Amino acid sequence: MKNGHTAETDSSSTQSATENFELTSTAWTILGFLSLQPRSGYEIREAAKRSVRFFWGVSDGQLYPQLKILEDLGLIEAPNGVESPRSRQRWQLTDTGRKALRKWLVSPSAHLQIRDENLVKFLFAAQEGPELLLHLIRERRESFTWFLNTIKETQPGSTWESSKEDPSLAGPLLLQRYGIGFAETVLDWCDQAEASLLSPENKKASNDKEDSL
Repeated sequence: MKNGHTAETDSSSTQSATENFELTSTAWTILGFLSLQPRSGYEIREAAKRSVRFFWGVSDGQLYPQLKILEDLGLIEAPNGVESPRSRQRWQLTDTGRKALRKWLVSPSAHLQIRDENLVKFLFAAQEGPELLLHLIRERRESFTWFLNTIKETQPGSTWESSKEDPSLAGPLLLQRYGIGFAETVLDWCDQAEASLLSPENKKASNDKEDSL
């Protein structure tokens, strides 16, 4: 937001670095990826698919419009001038863009919100019997097994132009370890939850409930 206008509608010239920018999640992601190295819109989209798509919204439909907005705001620029086609146009951060990104990085993060349909279903499934709960657990296990394998196959920094010793790699590597640990924790929970439902005690309780109906 600049002087009361959102970044989506305001395309005025470069702001002072002391002013606040309220950008979309897609726009902040663009600035973040460009802080690592110059990229085209296509390269940003592919990098997002390999990393932040699991926990941070990056809209394909907004990617190229946001590039134009960021250029108009003076946050990014084309290092080699306007190229063609547009999807291959390479961009880099301006000094103002790097300062805006740093200000966003040190600002308080929003509280965690997770949208998880499978998890919500656990609230209501027990009334239908243990088989439905087991189905949801197995569905969750399958999903997180895929998630874990996908993260393990990702090589942080594999498309970077800089050296593999680049200190900027520390962040992506930590994020990968977080994802692996998160997935493994969920898979452990799935095993424990399934074992609990299949235990003799739970089976007996379920049978007793059916007999009383």
